[in-house]
Amino acid sequence: MRALGLMMMGSTLLMAGCSFTTASGLTECETSSDCGTAQVCNAGYCLPQPEGCGEIYGPASSSNAIALGAAVPLSTAEGPDESEVQALNAIKLALDEVNQREGINGRPFVLHICDTRSEPARAALQAQWLIDERKVPMIFTSSSAQALAVSSLTVPAGVLMITYSGTSPDIATINDQNGTTAGLVWRTAPSDVLQGRIIADLLQGRIPVDGAPFNDISRVGISYVNDAYGQGLFAVTLGRIDSTLRSVTSSQYARNSTDVSNVVRRITQDVPDVEVLIGFSEDNARIINETIRSGRTTQRWFFTDAGKDRGLFTSLGTNASLMNGSYGTSPAQARPDLVYQLFAQRFRSAYQTDPGQYSFTAHAYDAMYLVALGAAYAAGPDVNNPQPITGARMADGLALVTPPPGESAQTFNLGTEGFAGARAALRNGTVIDVTGASGNLNFNSTGEAPSEYELFRVQDGEFVTVQLISPPTQ
Repeated sequence: MRALGLMMMGSTLLMAGCSFTTASGLTECETSSDCGTAQVCNAGYCLPQPEGCGEIYGPASSSNAIALGAAVPLSTAEGPDESEVQALNAIKLALDEVNQREGINGRPFVLHICDTRSEPARAALQAQWLIDERKVPMIFTSSSAQALAVSSLTVPAGVLMITYSGTSPDIATINDQNGTTAGLVWRTAPSDVLQGRIIADLLQGRIPVDGAPFNDISRVGISYVNDAYGQGLFAVTLGRIDSTLRSVTSSQYARNSTDVSNVVRRITQDVPDVEVLIGFSEDNARIINETIRSGRTTQRWFFTDAGKDRGLFTSLGTNASLMNGSYGTSPAQARPDLVYQLFAQRFRSAYQTDPGQYSFTAHAYDAMYLVALGAAYAAGPDVNNPQPITGARMADGLALVTPPPGESAQTFNLGTEGFAGARAALRNGTVIDVTGASGNLNFNSTGEAPSEYELFRVQDGEFVTVQLISPPTQ
């Protein structure tokens, strides 16, 4: 309890909504508005906001803005994460397009951004701050481990969470029905149950590819990051491989570890025909560079979705040219349809880079549009008497973008072309069908939508789409 004299000394200031500094150096407060821009009011004192938070995108000065949160890994210990920066740019592009179309009932969206630095514990701390201090009804997340960590906070709080790159099968098992049968955890990225099947089928020659690049494979190595993403994709891939291949060896490593010697030792000893890298670009680069330094310069590599990142070539330096002819898989980006082409053209114009050179930019773009549609449903049809925009109500709205099995509904394209019509339909509670830049978004009961995959090939520092693959259903 504070001393009576101290309370009386500060009473006038507190009643005026101001703050003052105590003898301990802490500034007292009643709300966060009493604190500085990089502080929040916690237990009566102004304390620093979580490290990595503070960036705001959108009309922050708007008095009626709809606040959204993003806890995403924009950097690692080695510097910016190019792939995640571009995914966030895709969200920003969609947010701008929605706001240019009057947002929801004239209310614009504002995005509060936190950089998790790929640390699940830090992501959870930031998510709690976004929920408690910024009062967001939804949070964007990226990567499986961080999505799982954040969901443990968002679900009990009734906050909607959408991950655009969390692919672990574990995400589908989250008990997320808090206040809504639709569930509070959604993802625009497909489950790695699908990608694992495709990788295994490719390596065993079950999927025809021009030039038959995998027909001579009998020995496979798999390196995987030891987290929910790597463990899940490794398990599915390994479980689908049969006696077609003569041997499969594997090794794991910690995320952002500087010691990958166990991986390199296994590769150089076992000499696999192809090494599958289930990991992120900075870790992949470390493994490749050390393998080359050990003398193995002709190793063939196969990348997964998290490795489709032009930051890989930057990290490889002069060894980047040795990646020519390497293959990989990722949820499809470079699609020929109009929705993706409109997105890609606008993205190139806004950010002077090709979104198809990274994984999940299209999925991030679609995630923002889905949030806007969920908010439109939550607000309801009466502009003069809008309903509260809560996570549960937004989730109920997302359940309306997929027709029931065997039924059809009016189809809308997400993006500048079809958003206004889709928003009007959702506002009135009409079931619709939506196609995004990442493909048709037919969500299942666990809030995830299957999609096509692309087989890509590395050529002169670029990822070139070879073909699109529909994932096997079982």
